[in-house]
Parts: sequence; C-alpha cells; structure tokens
Amino acid sequence: MHYTVDVGGESLELRVEQGPSGLAVALGEGPLEEARWVQVSGTLYSLEWGSRRARVRVEPDPMEPGGFRVTLPGKTPLSLLPVDERTRAASAGRDANAPKGPGVLRSAMPGVIVEIHVAEGDRVEAGQVLLILEAMKMQNEIKATVGGSIASVFVSAGDTVPAGEKLVEFAAEPEPTA
Repeated sequence: MHYTVDVGGESLELRVEQGPSGLAVALGEGPLEEARWVQVSGTLYSLEWGSRRARVRVEPDPMEPGGFRVTLPGKTPLSLLPVDERTRAASAGRDANAPKGPGVLRSAMPGVIVEIHVAEGDRVEAGQVLLILEAMKMQNEIKATVGGSIASVFVSAGDTVPAGEKLVEFAAEPEPTA
C-alpha cells in the first residue's frame, strides 16, 4: 500500500508492503525495512522500524475518509492518506494539502454517535472535541482540525453512521476587509 505523508508542507511517499517476517516500510525512494507495530492500548502503538523506536498514536482522520492521523509525542500530527485518496481529492478539484477550513467533517469509520458536544452556530477551536463516535467498542473523540463556526450538525446521539457519513459542517468565515 502506498501512502502520502504530509510533513511540514512537504509530501513524502510511504510504502508499506508485506515482508518476510511482517511489514516492511520505506519512506520515499529509501530501501524497505522491516517494521513491527504492537498495540499498547486503544490508539497507542509501539513502532519499531529499522533502528528507530517510537510510541505513536494512530487515529482515523475525520476530515479525510480513508486517511489516518499519526502523532508522535510532542509533535504535530501527520496526515497519512492512501495515494488513491489523494488522487481522488485532486480529481474532485480540491487540494488534499490545503488547510481543512470550511467544509464537511465526515465519519472515517462506521459506528454509533455517543455524544455531541457542539451545536449550530458554536465557535470551536482546533483540537476541540466535537463528538464521540463509538466504533469496535472504542470511544473515539472526533476533534476539530481547525477553528471556526459550526454551520450544521447532521447527527444526533444514538445515530448509527457508516464510513463517509456527514457529521458536522463548518461555516465559511467572511474575508477580512481592509
């Protein structure tokens, strides 16, 4: 599987393949190296890749169906998008590297809405919890990736949603006038 990793505005390709004793991973044109993922708890994993070791948090990216957010302790989350998702974004006329401002937040996985923390008209900050989605017996905090206003909330507590379902829409912010 090929992914695009956005790191500080630079897009790098991440290749993940089945190796002789598990997964093999390569960044860019680099050589494939054996990698081992061990789930520590919930979304926290221990990653061993070549001589590198790290604990990483891996969560579905609610703004990019099929994508993931990977967070190393003390670092800005990285966005991992399957290459076919990036291609789809480009063909739909949107830049997958663009900031995720006004738009629709969709469910990255099927599940049940447990709690809603926002309402239409609320102002939210980046990182603020918008709702809780339960999937595979785990409660996932769905957070705003940018600050802004909520235009619409499409779901209610107790709703069952498929992957890709509209959850929340952000309002377009007016352009500042000079």
